[in-house]
Amino acid sequence: MTNKNFLLLTLTASLIALSTGASAYETKAKNAILLDYDTGAYLFTKNHQEKIAPASMSKLMTVYVLLQKIKEGEISLEDTFTVSENAWRKGGAASGGSTMFLKINQEVKVEDLIKGILIQSGNDACIVVAENIAGSEPEFAALLNETAEKMGLKNAHFENATGLPHPDHKISVEDLSLLARHLIHDFPEFYPIFKQKEFTYNGIKQGNRNPLLYSLKGADGLKTGHTDEAGFCLTGSV
Repeated sequence: MTNKNFLLLTLTASLIALSTGASAYETKAKNAILLDYDTGAYLFTKNHQEKIAPASMSKLMTVYVLLQKIKEGEISLEDTFTVSENAWRKGGAASGGSTMFLKINQEVKVEDLIKGILIQSGNDACIVVAENIAGSEPEFAALLNETAEKMGLKNAHFENATGLPHPDHKISVEDLSLLARHLIHDFPEFYPIFKQKEFTYNGIKQGNRNPLLYSLKGADGLKTGHTDEAGFCLTGSV
C-alpha cells in the first residue's frame, strides 16, 4: 500500500485544509492528527495525546481483535455467532443507537458481522462479537486493552466493544491513528470493506456513515463516531 494518509478529526465538519505546506494545516477540531501511512510520520498534530471519548471509532479495535482471531485460525468467516438478548437490548433496534437490526437467537455469519460493524456501525454486532469471543463484553474489553498494550498504545483504555459512553473509556487521536495503521497493515485483504457504501442485512439496507466516501475523492475509510460527549468523530483515510 502506498501514498496512504490517515486523517483523524473529532469533528467531521472541520476538515484539515492544506495550502502550501505542513505548517499551513488548520482545523477547528479540538483534537486532530494526520499520519503518513508509509513512513509513520506525523504531518500535523493538535492535542494528539489527550485522552478523549472515541464513540464508535472504538469499533476499529473490536474489528482488529476479531480479524486477529480469524488470522490465527480460531474463527472463520463462515462461522456463526448467536445473538443474545443482552446484545439485542443494548445494541439492537430497541436501543435507539446505530444497529445492524439483529434478532434474538439469530445465527449470524462472522463475515456479515464485520460488515455490520464497519458499514452499519452496529452496536448489536459488536456485542455479539464480544460475547461469542470472550463470553461477555467486560471480558472482551480486557482483551481489547491487552491488544492495545501489545500495540504500544499509551493513552487507550476500553470498557466496552461499542464505544458507548463510559467515564473510563478513552483514547487519544494519536493512538487511533496507530490503530488504524495496524489495522490496514495487518489485514489488507479486509480493507476494501471500509469503502463499501452500503450493506443489506435482514432485508434492511443501510449506507456507510463515513461522509468522506461521498464527498472526497480518494477517501476509502475508516470509521465515524458520535455521542453527546464525544461529538462528531472521524478516523479517515485518503
